[in-house]
Amino acid sequence: MLRTIAFVAHVLSGAVWTGAALFVVYAVLPRASDGTLSREGFVDAAHRLLMITRWTGVALPVTGAYLVWLLYRPLELLTGTARGWAVLAMLSLWGVMNGLVELGVLRMRREVDPDVGWGEYMAEGFPVEALDGIGAAPGSARLAAVARPYLLASAGLAVLLLVDAALLAGGIPA
Repeated sequence: MLRTIAFVAHVLSGAVWTGAALFVVYAVLPRASDGTLSREGFVDAAHRLLMITRWTGVALPVTGAYLVWLLYRPLELLTGTARGWAVLAMLSLWGVMNGLVELGVLRMRREVDPDVGWGEYMAEGFPVEALDGIGAAPGSARLAAVARPYLLASAGLAVLLLVDAALLAGGIPA
């Protein structure tokens, strides 16, 4: 029963996270880039993506570690099989994707508040309230330009994660 719960939590967390990243790149980033989405709307979407990234940044490694412990013992199953390498690739893609979302949103926040420190950013993210009292802050087009390479790369990695997950679900022999 615990194994099933771990699988469900792992897959749902991955689906929410990759879906959020792809949605922001497909639907939100273009509207922010052309200025039809307000600065506040774009900051809110980026902050929500960041919160999903952080939440899944706990759920995915916890459930993933449990599943690895169940399914890939002895360790040679993880390091010496195609399925094991796919799991390790997924772990690598996950780590880089998390980092890209964090860096993209941090760069956006520093466009508005160049003095924001790492600790403050990690505690707050980039809530819309961070825009309060900043009258001449960059608009959504400028913030989108700053975040664009990070968000596009994270979306590309999201696609690779989904392909990897599909292969693990049924396309790679044991």
